[in-house]
Amino acid sequence: MTQRTFTAVCFDMDGVLIQSRDVIEFAWTSVAGRYGVAVDPAFITEHIHGRPGGHTMQALFGQFDEEQRVAIKQEVDAVEQVSTCALVPGVATFIAQLKECAVPMALVTSSWRARVDNVLQQHNLTAVFDSIICRDDVRSGKPAPDAYRLAAAQLERQSDECLVFEDSVSGVQSAISSGALCVGIGDDSTLTDHGAARVYADFTALPVALTDLGPHVFGNSGLFISGRVAQRFARS
Repeated sequence: MTQRTFTAVCFDMDGVLIQSRDVIEFAWTSVAGRYGVAVDPAFITEHIHGRPGGHTMQALFGQFDEEQRVAIKQEVDAVEQVSTCALVPGVATFIAQLKECAVPMALVTSSWRARVDNVLQQHNLTAVFDSIICRDDVRSGKPAPDAYRLAAAQLERQSDECLVFEDSVSGVQSAISSGALCVGIGDDSTLTDHGAARVYADFTALPVALTDLGPHVFGNSGLFISGRVAQRFARS
């Protein structure tokens, strides 16, 4: 790929900030099992990871009435809410590097606000993000572009100025359709088929260099973050 500049960075939460994919899968599949609903791997990929809870509820429990679905969703949320998940390797160091260079950051997730607050408190990240977009903040969740467009607006940037890190197909589609540059995190190499520029196993595999020259850039050699660019934005 050719080099592309950016002025802000957006993170998905589950699978990018925290290692929660197994927890999410367990929450949905275990509750579904109690109600006699089978969940296969293809369903998990298409309808769970990166998707708003309402979408997954309809796909899994569309045959249940509204009162039952509300109760089921509360069971799923309860499992996710109490789970403690480790940070994705290298993400804390990467966030610190972005902070050092005053790069604006957003957290853009299909999760709900109380869970997001809990995750950020667990990892002392409450004051890190300049914008936090949750599932209830937009009319259409991922893969629609709404969440990333709103994050860009709150960061006072254009969507095509944002670098996004995502781990799911729907998340990549959301970022790309907003106009952002997207980099995949995790072991799903097919993310490049949906528009991700590159895929890295985690943030320890992402080459990052701090420099005083030029703009922030992502390209074949990795990421170059400029303190000088950040200082100029801070003064403007």
